[in-house]
Amino acid sequence: MENIFLSDADYEQLAAQTQDLIGKIDNLPFPNVKDDVNDLLANFDMLHREALTRLFKEIIINYPALQTKMESDKAVHLLFSLYDLFHSDIQSELLSREEMVGGNGNDKYPRWIPVGNTHELKEDTAYKYAEEGEMVLICKTDGNVYAVKNCCGNTLLPLDGAVIDKGYLICPWHGCAYRLADGIMEANPMHKLKKFPLIIGDNGEIRLGLNM
Repeated sequence: MENIFLSDADYEQLAAQTQDLIGKIDNLPFPNVKDDVNDLLANFDMLHREALTRLFKEIIINYPALQTKMESDKAVHLLFSLYDLFHSDIQSELLSREEMVGGNGNDKYPRWIPVGNTHELKEDTAYKYAEEGEMVLICKTDGNVYAVKNCCGNTLLPLDGAVIDKGYLICPWHGCAYRLADGIMEANPMHKLKKFPLIIGDNGEIRLGLNM
């Protein structure tokens, strides 16, 4: 029987080809077809996100030693990283507390979370962050700092591989551009990214507002 596993190089090539194919969706000639394909991708994304999150929770709680092995495997690391599941310093602690203490995860209240210092952030760079089930991108451009939801529109595809160009966040999947100042998509003002409030202290400390 032939080996069913791909080499790391072959897997990376397959991932790159998949990303290129997704990027071509915006060039489809029929709008309805394009919308249907995007909806199909969003459904696949949700199916994978739900199953992988449950699997990751089970591993973190009952087999924590496996996390290191997963992080060292390129294919597994890429898949889990697409859903921000390796943001374990924050997320694994929350998941463990929820399962072991018996919390239901619904006790959400408004609060400000420290997420870094603006003086330490690089220009035109996006940093992913996860807290209380929210996937966030902290972005710095032209000296300003913004926080937006880490997904492209309603597709749930992550934006943490995005490029920032002249104040716009460019989706790595579709190539669409979001203006960070207000989250509005350049090509379609009806679409916009969810923005999170930020407070920046006199010393540059950044605090992210959740459940506001």
